[in-house]
Amino acid sequence: MKKVTFVPLFVAVALFLVFLFFPNKWLEKMISDEQVDAAKTEMNPLVYQGKYMQSRMLQQDNMMPILGSSELVRFDPFHPYNYAKATDAPYDTYLVGRGGMQSLVHFLNIVEQKKNLKDKKVVFIVSPQWFVKEGLDEFHFSPNYSMLQSYDLAFNNEIDSEIKKRGMKRLLTFDTVKRDTVLRTMYEYELSNHKKYPIVGKMAMAVGSMTRSIQHKKDLYYSLFIGHDPRNLKADDTLVKGRTFEQQLANAEAFGKPRVNNEYSIKTSYYDKKVKPKLQELKGYKKDEEYTNSPEYADLKLVMDAFKDAGAKPMFVSIPMNGKWYDYAEFDKERRDDYYAKMNKFLRESGYAYVDMSQHENENYMFTDTLHIGWKGWVYMDHAMDDFWNHNR
Repeated sequence: MKKVTFVPLFVAVALFLVFLFFPNKWLEKMISDEQVDAAKTEMNPLVYQGKYMQSRMLQQDNMMPILGSSELVRFDPFHPYNYAKATDAPYDTYLVGRGGMQSLVHFLNIVEQKKNLKDKKVVFIVSPQWFVKEGLDEFHFSPNYSMLQSYDLAFNNEIDSEIKKRGMKRLLTFDTVKRDTVLRTMYEYELSNHKKYPIVGKMAMAVGSMTRSIQHKKDLYYSLFIGHDPRNLKADDTLVKGRTFEQQLANAEAFGKPRVNNEYSIKTSYYDKKVKPKLQELKGYKKDEEYTNSPEYADLKLVMDAFKDAGAKPMFVSIPMNGKWYDYAEFDKERRDDYYAKMNKFLRESGYAYVDMSQHENENYMFTDTLHIGWKGWVYMDHAMDDFWNHNR
């Protein structure tokens, strides 16, 4: 008869208990300041979807984070992070953004960091392509979703209850959230003021509390491995350091010019690979799009309200469309202007500082592809950040 051994089971249980009860303070001491600095530009999703690393960054002096999407991963000498380092700016920054990160994803991150955002200046980049008719979809939400931040939201009694409920209600429209039975039940329990599922709701909150604790422990363990993969920032301090705004613009134009071979001001490497092979079929592909009617506006309002609740001081940067490319795509100037007008009104009525870049939509070397700013676009943003930092300080 085969002998049954429980040793592997005991080892597994022992390792799990060590994982669970290893003191957080010991783990935190293992994460160096050098790792935290490297994580500012590593663009690691574990930073965005966690809590600990960003908490460390926000506790640093003169920190002004930049929240956006995929434009932030496109480094060049004029990128805001490189600019701040090269010019010895009075502020430091870190980057939160990749493809698909839109207002709702940032909302979760903002409420997660509420304690660390009080009186902090934050730059928030708003991209036109977020405001399609459908708004944020499952395809873009799911890979950027944070389980830790979503569970924390259910237990967060420090944020305004109305903001919390609006956030939970919006999150429940996504399958990623609805498929998590515990999270869905907790949200529905909270939204009903504990009237729905009175018994099951309490059980879900108990299970959710344990799940949340495990998520926070995992975040600390993951943080041990963040900050070891430095990104090529493509910096060249000579193009910005000691230069006037006009000189930096001229350098950005000179930098972009040999890198563009087309009338749409799109970087050659991108154009030849992604655009040129299907140029004819892309003609008019945006003729039926418009950006003035989208659930993204309500999501952006959530972000604004979360900033206010946290006592943060954001500046919103409204990125324009690449006018030359959008003309070809038949997203006409009238519809573009409709979007710019609505966005400017939306931002103006928020009472927050904002920058409107729409007047630059047809400038050469403003963009590096069909959507994303770079080169001269970054120069405009760099100086807007300088002005924002120095205002009322």
